[in-house]
Amino acid sequence: MDYKLFKEPRQQQIAWFITKAVLLYIIWFVILDSFVSQDGLVNVWLNKRVATDASYILDLFGLNGGTIPGIHQTKVMINGVSMVGIGNPCNGLKLFALFAGFIICFPGNVKTKLWFIPLGIIVIHFVNMLRAVALAFIQFKAPEYLDFNHHYTFTVIVYSIIFLLWMAWVNRISGFEFSKNNKTFQVK
Repeated sequence: MDYKLFKEPRQQQIAWFITKAVLLYIIWFVILDSFVSQDGLVNVWLNKRVATDASYILDLFGLNGGTIPGIHQTKVMINGVSMVGIGNPCNGLKLFALFAGFIICFPGNVKTKLWFIPLGIIVIHFVNMLRAVALAFIQFKAPEYLDFNHHYTFTVIVYSIIFLLWMAWVNRISGFEFSKNNKTFQVK
């Protein structure tokens, strides 16, 4: 009698993907709680990076961007007035981990993952920085629309970009294909 939980190769591959994802998730939170969150230096640096990059873009549009550094958040200014704060939930660190975790767990060439993950993180950072610019501009011109755009519009945009990066990985870059003959996933 065969007691194997997943008999089909495809089921085994899906189970392995989910197992890797859960293990990576646990490792991420152990690292986050044990190291990253303890001293806060990574979050402080990333908060400042997003705010500083946003202020540069605001300067390019003639809006006199600036920042006010802080321990828990860095504020983005326009014409010397604080518009929005970039704090830990908004700095993109968890988005980077979410994106990288999926790519790590999904089949594909390791060398390809080594360039695609940093490229994806740069794209996510750029989108997040543009989000900070847009939110600062909304606060400057029409503050009544800030809350909706912060919680809905830009959340959908950022997660859509991450989803498109994942789809690019799955369909074009990873070399992944579904074999209809033996009902398995394989990398070309």
